[in-house]
Amino acid sequence: MNIITQAMFYLLHQLHEWVGNYGLAIVLLTVAIRLVLWPLNSAQTRSMRKMQELQPKLKALQEKYKNEPQKMQEAMMKFYSENSFNPLAGCLPMLVQLPIFIGLYGALSSPHFLVDTVHEKFLFLKNLSHTLQSHAGQSLDGTFNVEKSDAFSSDKTVTLHMLSGKTQEQEVTDQHKLITISPKPLLPGSPITMVLDFKQMGLSDDYKTLVKSADVLVVNEKSRELEKVTFTNVNGVLTKEVPTLPGESKMNLDVLALIIIYGVLTLLYQQIMTAKQPKADKNDPAAAAMQSPIMKFMPLMFVVIMFFFPIPAGALIYLVVTTALMLIQTLWVNFSEDRKAAQNPSKPSSQVVDIKANRV
Repeated sequence: MNIITQAMFYLLHQLHEWVGNYGLAIVLLTVAIRLVLWPLNSAQTRSMRKMQELQPKLKALQEKYKNEPQKMQEAMMKFYSENSFNPLAGCLPMLVQLPIFIGLYGALSSPHFLVDTVHEKFLFLKNLSHTLQSHAGQSLDGTFNVEKSDAFSSDKTVTLHMLSGKTQEQEVTDQHKLITISPKPLLPGSPITMVLDFKQMGLSDDYKTLVKSADVLVVNEKSRELEKVTFTNVNGVLTKEVPTLPGESKMNLDVLALIIIYGVLTLLYQQIMTAKQPKADKNDPAAAAMQSPIMKFMPLMFVVIMFFFPIPAGALIYLVVTTALMLIQTLWVNFSEDRKAAQNPSKPSSQVVDIKANRV
């Protein structure tokens, strides 16, 4: 996944060089991704339409062979083949999109992105790195706003300043283990003592007498506040005392507005995707359950999760634009398929072969 994250960051950086704003760069990257995935998502929409059309026949088939599982499996495979339908066709777009989102989330959460966007705005968003709730102070001001349970991670690269006057870039083995802090729990308002682990930089103990200082970007994992910290070698220990202020949690209303927009778009998309689904038979508990209000509003559960899981505004832009484009694409595919059906009523998808007639 690190490769995808690096690729996403590189693409965002290149787009930023062109348009001059990371928010707009995220929008353009999202549009590019949706265009690449357009054929897959069109196939997914058509697959769901086909499934809805075939559902009554499929239900009759299942009812006929409900006591003969093996024959039912054979009959269903033949049924799918005769109707040119692949029940797994709708899964591929989701499988492709997941690593893309995770990679983009990693890029937008990286210290380098936080540095680049610390003062950058987009539309009504004050900061692309903001999450819904945060107790962060001003990044890069030399002071962390903290709560007792906060944890810290580092950038993947540390800049070492050697006693010889040379500078050396060193890769970090584990960004979450490079820095140890004290005291624990933290005392908001009192300084934090931070220490770098030489082993996590892949360095032997010999370097303890060779390194004069080290610069590294440090991120408060909970608040996403970023500071550049210079560690000084004191008797073979790279350490720094960083001042803190008590963190006061606040809700970023601009991010809340973005979540609401995403929720509305998600609900509209869900309604359109299920609009042509046949009404469930009251005597079929499974079908009725699939069309219950709980299932219809299931996608909105992800919106609820956003209130508890810190997702940066930049990643939310990706989700909003993605959902909007998927909504437009679904409307277009439905319109195209309905027009084809009106012009050619005998198309295969509307003339499903009857099970009994074929003696399946």
